[in-house]
Amino acid sequence: MLNVGTVSQKSAKCQKTPTRGSVSKGLKEIHIDEEVKIAVNLSLERFRYSDQREMEFPSSLSSTERAFIHRMAQSLGYISKSKGKGPNRFLTIRKKDGSDKPRPTMALTLSHNSLYFIRSLLQRFPVSNKDRTDMQPNNKSSMSVSASVNKASGRLNNGIPMVPQRRSPSELDSFRRSLPVHELQREIIQLIRENRVVLVVGETGSGKTTQIPQFLLDECSRNREPCRIFCTQPRRLAAIAVAERVAAERGESVGQTVGYHIRLESRVSPKTLLTFCTVGVFLRTLMAGDASLTTVTHLIVDEVHERDGLTDFLLTKMRDVLQKIPTLKLILSSAALDIDLFLQYFGSCPVVHLKGRQFEVQEFFLEDILRLIGFKKKDMKKYKEETQRSMKLLAVENNCVEEKQGKSTQYLLYLSLFDNMNSLVSQNENGSEQLEPWLQKEMDSCISNIFLGEDQDAFIQLFNLILYESVSVDYMHSETGATPLMVAAGRGFLTQMEQLLNMGADINMKASNGWTALDFAKCFQQTDAVDLLKTIIPLREVSNLDESTLVQSGSAEVRTEEQELLKLYHHSFDDEWVDLDLIMDLLHNIFSTTSDGAILIFLPGYDEIVALRDRILYDDKRFSTRSERYQVFTLHSDMQTLDQKKAMKPSASGVRKIILSTNIAETSITINDVVFVIDSGKVKEKSFDTLSHVSMLKTVWVSKASALQRKGRAGRCRPGICYHLFSRLRFSNMLDFQVPQLLRMPLQELCLQTKLLAPSSCPVTEFLSKAPQPPAAHAVRNAVHMLKTIDAMDQYEDLTDLGYHLADLPVEPHLGKMVLCAVVLKCLDPILTIACTLAYRDPFVLPAQGSQKQAALHCRKRFTSNTFSDHMALLRAFQAWQKARIDGWERAFCEKNFLSQATMDMILGMRTQLLGQLRAIGFVRARGGSDIRDVNLNSENWAVVKAALVAGMYPNLVHVKREASLLSSNREKKVHFHPTSVLSQFQLKENSPAKSVQALPTDWLIYDEMSRGNRMASVRCCSMVTPITVAIFGGCAQLPCSALQEPSVSLCSSDRPLNDDSDSETEDLAEVRIDDWLIFQLDREAEGLVFELRKKWQNLFIKRIRCPSKPWSQQDEAIIRTLVSVLSAEEQEAGLQQPTGIGQRPRPMSSEEGSQSSVKNSKNSPQLPSNTTHDNTNQPFILLKNPTVSESLLQCLKLCTMVSMKRNIQWL
Repeated sequence: MLNVGTVSQKSAKCQKTPTRGSVSKGLKEIHIDEEVKIAVNLSLERFRYSDQREMEFPSSLSSTERAFIHRMAQSLGYISKSKGKGPNRFLTIRKKDGSDKPRPTMALTLSHNSLYFIRSLLQRFPVSNKDRTDMQPNNKSSMSVSASVNKASGRLNNGIPMVPQRRSPSELDSFRRSLPVHELQREIIQLIRENRVVLVVGETGSGKTTQIPQFLLDECSRNREPCRIFCTQPRRLAAIAVAERVAAERGESVGQTVGYHIRLESRVSPKTLLTFCTVGVFLRTLMAGDASLTTVTHLIVDEVHERDGLTDFLLTKMRDVLQKIPTLKLILSSAALDIDLFLQYFGSCPVVHLKGRQFEVQEFFLEDILRLIGFKKKDMKKYKEETQRSMKLLAVENNCVEEKQGKSTQYLLYLSLFDNMNSLVSQNENGSEQLEPWLQKEMDSCISNIFLGEDQDAFIQLFNLILYESVSVDYMHSETGATPLMVAAGRGFLTQMEQLLNMGADINMKASNGWTALDFAKCFQQTDAVDLLKTIIPLREVSNLDESTLVQSGSAEVRTEEQELLKLYHHSFDDEWVDLDLIMDLLHNIFSTTSDGAILIFLPGYDEIVALRDRILYDDKRFSTRSERYQVFTLHSDMQTLDQKKAMKPSASGVRKIILSTNIAETSITINDVVFVIDSGKVKEKSFDTLSHVSMLKTVWVSKASALQRKGRAGRCRPGICYHLFSRLRFSNMLDFQVPQLLRMPLQELCLQTKLLAPSSCPVTEFLSKAPQPPAAHAVRNAVHMLKTIDAMDQYEDLTDLGYHLADLPVEPHLGKMVLCAVVLKCLDPILTIACTLAYRDPFVLPAQGSQKQAALHCRKRFTSNTFSDHMALLRAFQAWQKARIDGWERAFCEKNFLSQATMDMILGMRTQLLGQLRAIGFVRARGGSDIRDVNLNSENWAVVKAALVAGMYPNLVHVKREASLLSSNREKKVHFHPTSVLSQFQLKENSPAKSVQALPTDWLIYDEMSRGNRMASVRCCSMVTPITVAIFGGCAQLPCSALQEPSVSLCSSDRPLNDDSDSETEDLAEVRIDDWLIFQLDREAEGLVFELRKKWQNLFIKRIRCPSKPWSQQDEAIIRTLVSVLSAEEQEAGLQQPTGIGQRPRPMSSEEGSQSSVKNSKNSPQLPSNTTHDNTNQPFILLKNPTVSESLLQCLKLCTMVSMKRNIQWL
């Protein structure tokens, strides 16, 4: 909870978590003026995307305003502190850096069995000079590895331009001719013919996406010119849908002239001349070199306004490609394009504006809505009464004061009260010419006395006139034009300056001589006043306008009544949340005054959707008792898609649709019968902090472009109405467009792709600096540093052998490393499933009913098999879905277990593609060593699977600090489990968080993502792992020289009895430093053994990456067996369970195929963990083309396995 205990009782109050009208996440509401919130938000937004490390706010802020800034700063992961007292209290925020990292030393102990296994390996195969040499970078090898890049899958097929066939007549021809774009067909074709780049801006429904590619086909067909056209789409479904529509309009089927190519699926043929594809597929094609585009005549990049990271990356590359391929034409198409930005980026290029098929939409903003429906909260009435009571108190106390000394005392009391009231006074913008003569004379006299006589007491009368006579705080002297702020600055009256600034005084006003308040302070050498004004200016400079200018420009059209309503509303409700009370009253007003028309309500996320849905269906009697009049549908990307299809269908007569949706309904889904739109003005935006490496999913205000898109949803079938739940002032200060994803996403994958797409001599930072809106240099540097950390880049930013492979795999770099480690550790199949799930999305969906939330969490937990692992839940859920699919009830299975059928299908397809890519680059072979059976020998061992997870997830580690009963990471001193993690449910069982931390079985866990919702960082998709797993598989392959002192390894001590305990109190402890944070403390002998085993593993991994087709040596096999034995022994020592059946592989869906049973491990032996080898007749590792396998072949496989087992026993 936010601590704002210093706020006065008479100040704007920080109330408890609201129970009505909002979804608040347990934080307090903070009620301050809207214009202050706007200024603070925009200042923090600029700070966030700048290289600035520290920012200071002025002392004129009230305690409540400082509390608001503290809350905003903490939600962004910044450190905020207030210093000083009274008028000298300043607030400073700064970004976290490496100095904020906790650096504890972690204990590492090994069981006697593990020590025995490691000694045995090192006695037989000690670390040699050749091992150390093999770990050095090898440029020759890198050249051979890079050649395999051309074998990548998921790329567009090669083809040559051809003359398109003439289109066939279609029943859709009349519809095509009715589209607005049809009128400009000749103009568009002519502009494309004469220019290299053309911008097309068209409203939704103008026909730009489906018709412009056809214009090009028809023109080339008429002129007998060959062409080959590609059109990129930001979403897979859009690429398919548009391709099918265009093919239908041409009277043919998909795959002939028109086709599509998306990940895992394509419908193209040698005759295809127009291909719709995703941006990712097109980028993977570019990795083969610029020559891949020499046969392309036109590239259309659609929906550019969405500004996703891949699209901006593509545009960066295409600007260079256009200079090399003179025949290529680029068309950028969008519904709301930032024209000035792209004109500047591509130089002088024509712009085509298209009108949409849109009916008129009437807009209402928050001030209109409050007046329209007569909305009044109890808190609004209470605030008004308190304000009036405070004003009367001031008047009575002022009238009672007669003597000068009394006046001074009262004046200080007045200032104190006024400060605590947080600028309750409503400003009147009347100029001096509107004042009565006596008022004008009084104000002139006050200003003159202050300036000429330096009479501070004159401020008492001046403030009274502003308070009670509606005189503007920016009143200008009738002769000099000086304002109260100017004369206060000129005389250095700091306290009065702060009060005037609190009242909204304009620092940019100019007197008749052209001076501002800052000029007055400088001229009369009032240095303190100069400093105060200079600290105010950054806060007030919002889009080069100061705060009061914003207020004036935003409220110029607002009547006094509406302005008063807005002020009351913002001082009774914190608009950081969504006001569900207001939405319910507005809904009731729509139902009461209109008879039909669907209602679309835009909400930021799942919590708000469920809360509003429950209010409509159950809580609000105005609706719950009349459910026959409406149907409620919910649209969310992580919810089941059944509602999406139903929402698009017309409702029955007399039944009105109410659709509760996220921003998915802005462009992705169109509902044609919507007449009313209620726009909360909020959206969930995911961003990535490059300094703290924390992902943030925050509710933010939408951009102006998004607000206009939402408005446009209301006018598709008839004139509509859009209700914006934000003021005109707020709208005028929204961003024009959403912050590009390139500025708020992890850049590791793009940096890898840059090394393949950019010239070899071009640094990553330089290439990405050419983007339309480039990311900050420190963000690129941090991404490059991360790639060096996982051994994808060397110190010179060149790709390593591993880096080339990671750039070629169709998953994020850390997931690619995880998969390649699994190949070497021979546990590929479970990792394939987990990696593809993490690469795509969580298959568990959010329940539509809020009451089912616990049931959904219980389903997730049931799949973990008591392993303290979210990754196990993902794996088990996929395996159970596979079995249900074979049995023919997968759809019912998904509904019962809150799983997405579409996501499961996608994961299965991604597995197939990723496995195919591993085959193409030689990591999985058809037969012999490294075949599908060989790379899965250890798939049944969960400890080995987790070792591959650690190798890929590093540095995403969390340490269990038992002495402090908390979790910490290398980036955050304190973290929590995300509510979706099964470990958070384990936490709920305990009486307190401290007890739950103490009950965790090991000191380490890995996580997929760290996120920050409001204040606390949380980790999601976690698994408990052993310290030895972290010590061996975490960190870079080549540790620095300081990682270890000279090890004292006694290899000849392997005959020492296993129960020979050392005296731990007198034995010297040593440290193994994996990185600046990961430092293990252990005894001298164990230190050397761990370090040498780590070298053995890293050397083996590098060798297999360089030459994946090279046969395995005896030493290679011995290293893997030792790792399996050590990991299993430590897992057993920690009390972690070994589940069965995790090595199951997806099988061909054939009716002839019988069911296969899961593998059951016998209990691990301390000398020989039984899961190092298996009787593989029962293991589903072998993918046979012919399901009817002869008995003799199975017996042969059994015999081979028995021989292998005998060899293992002999070695031990």
